[in-house]
Amino acid sequence: MEDMSFLDDVGSMCRIDMDSILEYDISSFILKAIFDCCYDGLIITDENLLIKKVNITTVKILGVKEETLYLTYLNEILKDEILKTVVLTGENKWSQDCSFYIDGKRIRCVVNLVPVKLRGRIIGLVLAIRDTKNLHKMVNNLVGYKASFTFDDVITKNEREKTVIKLAKRAAKTNCNILIEGESGTGKEVFAQSIHNYSSRSKGPFVAVNCAAIPRELVESELFGYEKGAFTGASKGGNPGKFELADGGTIFLDEIGELPLDIQSKLLRVLDNLKIVRVGGNYEKSIDVRVIAATNRVLKDEVENKNFRGDLYYRLNVMNIHLIPLRDRKEDIELLAQHFVSQLNIKNPCDPKYIDPSYIEKLKRYNFEGNTRELRNVVERSYYLCEDTMITSKYLIGRSGKTEVQTSNDLSKEVLPLEVVEERCIRNALQYCKGNAMKASELLQIGKATIYRKITKYDIDLNLYNDKSEN
Repeated sequence: MEDMSFLDDVGSMCRIDMDSILEYDISSFILKAIFDCCYDGLIITDENLLIKKVNITTVKILGVKEETLYLTYLNEILKDEILKTVVLTGENKWSQDCSFYIDGKRIRCVVNLVPVKLRGRIIGLVLAIRDTKNLHKMVNNLVGYKASFTFDDVITKNEREKTVIKLAKRAAKTNCNILIEGESGTGKEVFAQSIHNYSSRSKGPFVAVNCAAIPRELVESELFGYEKGAFTGASKGGNPGKFELADGGTIFLDEIGELPLDIQSKLLRVLDNLKIVRVGGNYEKSIDVRVIAATNRVLKDEVENKNFRGDLYYRLNVMNIHLIPLRDRKEDIELLAQHFVSQLNIKNPCDPKYIDPSYIEKLKRYNFEGNTRELRNVVERSYYLCEDTMITSKYLIGRSGKTEVQTSNDLSKEVLPLEVVEERCIRNALQYCKGNAMKASELLQIGKATIYRKITKYDIDLNLYNDKSEN
């Protein structure tokens, strides 16, 4: 009986050991699954920095077989001062911009480094790495760095404009820099986006930068990025510039003529070398970017006047695309007006409207200095002023209460003080909006506070326009 009891005890111990082994195996499989499903690459080293464990993402980012990495010391492929700092100080480091060097290739990554400590001694490192290109791609998707227009969106039946489109398509198939010149409102960004979408870079980011809208002191950091501590108020981990975000795609530099001369020289160096240096940084980063620049100035004249660098002008102006103003392609006015009304009908399906021929004839008499952008504004105003289904010339109402589209002879018939014109404009808008000041402010494209201030200034009684107005 004692022998049987002993055997039962041994059997129980074996079952316990087998259960423990099974639990350990299950835990190992779960940990491996968690390890491999991480979005970031993960690397674990021993105290000598020999790589002991990596996940699938790391293999994909670094482009090396897993077995090869297990024979590699981390400091052989990550030659960065930050690694020495972590080993010496034992401090965690987050969001570090580092580069791995493998088989002659440089792979830029954002890295988190955490030392593993036992009784105060570092026994290994854990790294989380993320490929910079994928990170930028994710940022671009979040902030909308995409081109939406194509050449199908360029509406024209003008032969000269069609020739411009052919040239733009030819330029898109190359990888050279492009300069788009044209008056304000001619559609320079539409062409820039269309070129991007027609090119081999269409799946990459399209980053648009309005050079005129960036404060002078921020231009360099906005374009080329900055390292941590580069200036007061700089982000703790630094920040990539627009050129880095456009890596693998296209950067559109609108209003290029507004760039300060010192930034022009730095831009020239970037175009020559395809490398950028962040503000506060000390090493160059290679980029793969196609540059499309645009301006409403005559850049050649700006060069002669010493306002724009000649060497930068010739570097940008490899392919020149000059957009035709609307006054030189009057046949497109009807086509564009019909298109704008169709778009408005989609937004307002319960109240569709159509254009009377008299309206088009009136439009054609006007030289649109603001080009397509101004035409859109005029048509949209007429659309919302129209109380019928047919938009006629009587709905070409401007801010003064007079016909919006006038010839130079019409304009000379009546010259009024500005305040008189302003009051008429506000009264006409209130009459049309039945006393609703909020709607009138939207129609006039001014703020709510502004219209109430003007109503008080001109002693306008809203009750005269609608006793039941909602204000």
